Amino acid sequence: METNSDDGYLADLPLWSDDEAKAILEEVCSKNGVGVDVLAELVITQRERQHQERAHGINKRFEEILLRLE
Repeated sequence: METNSDDGYLADLPLWSDDEAKAILEEVCSKNGVGVDVLAELVITQRERQHQERAHGINKRFEEILLRLE
């Protein structure tokens, strides 16, 4: 998933809409070796599937995203 356009999809969340919160998020991610884009993709995946009673395949998708951390 492209992270360039994700800001619009995440814009309603304080971690992405508030400049101070976003700066803290970026700092924490940097200190822990996690790209903000990886976190954004996890949040987007969850949001896309939140309406499903059973989010089939979400764990596999999370694994795919988290493998980028290795």
